[in-house]
Amino acid sequence: MEEREKRAMLLMTRQCWEAGIAAQALLERGDESDLEIMVRDIVTRQSLDGRLCNVENTKAVTDSSFCIPAVWHVAQQANHETEKRAVERNIQFLLYESPRREDGVLYHMLGTQEIWADSAAFLPYSLALSGYCQEGIGQMKGLMHTLRDTKTGLFFHVWDEERGLFSRKYLWGIGNGWFLTGIYRLIQEIPRENKIRQEFVTIWRMLLERVLMFLDANALFHNHLLDSASFLESECSEMIAYMIFCGIRDGFLDSKYAEIGEKIRYAVRKRVDMWGMVTGCAGSPHFVAPGISVEGQAHFLMMEAAYRRMV
Repeated sequence: MEEREKRAMLLMTRQCWEAGIAAQALLERGDESDLEIMVRDIVTRQSLDGRLCNVENTKAVTDSSFCIPAVWHVAQQANHETEKRAVERNIQFLLYESPRREDGVLYHMLGTQEIWADSAAFLPYSLALSGYCQEGIGQMKGLMHTLRDTKTGLFFHVWDEERGLFSRKYLWGIGNGWFLTGIYRLIQEIPRENKIRQEFVTIWRMLLERVLMFLDANALFHNHLLDSASFLESECSEMIAYMIFCGIRDGFLDSKYAEIGEKIRYAVRKRVDMWGMVTGCAGSPHFVAPGISVEGQAHFLMMEAAYRRMV
């Protein structure tokens, strides 16, 4: 099943962040040869301003951060100067050239003042991974403060600073998954002696508990977490199982959570079709209706890799 999944993912059309999340899946699976090929293409498509994998001159600002960890890994493993310089150029863009709010929180798209939950996935982690830990922590704190729903402790999807309102005011499952995976990755880069590391572990654990409150009887999550009329969505479910398995392995969670993670994993695996595609994801290209996506493929592979590491 995993090989069909991987093949399907690699044969699907990919935009910038999709190339990054696919590369991350290869990295976490240990597929070094395939990863190096994908990274070469990601670097080939780097734009003059430093954004990696700038497909079709995208306006996305923070999506390039999805690509940084895989390129960084190949650069370190192979000691390739090309990849090292590519990461440095992208980091410089994020640190100094990207449009941002007065407090420094990056906007998600050129020409807008929108702040998206998607930025939480890799922007803080990529900054910290590249040696800018405080900047990464600052971005995560700013994103959390901006997008948090005070009633539930979950996160809305998009805040429009210019208009002073949430332009996508719903508690999207994948958006909260971006926060969970992003906080988890950021934690790995914060020194153990730093007090804020444990603060983020606590935040991560509390967010996971809040998301789990909305697990459906089918062991899946609805696309809009609080809206049972929205469709049962596969990618968020993969992300939560993935985080459970990682949390148990790293000692953030008690082993009793394994049963919940395994139920979710089993429910998702039943949604994989004969071609290796995960059905029922918030589907490309608009992510508002059931379909398939590179993200969904990648998170399935990461879920499976984390499950193997846990057991």
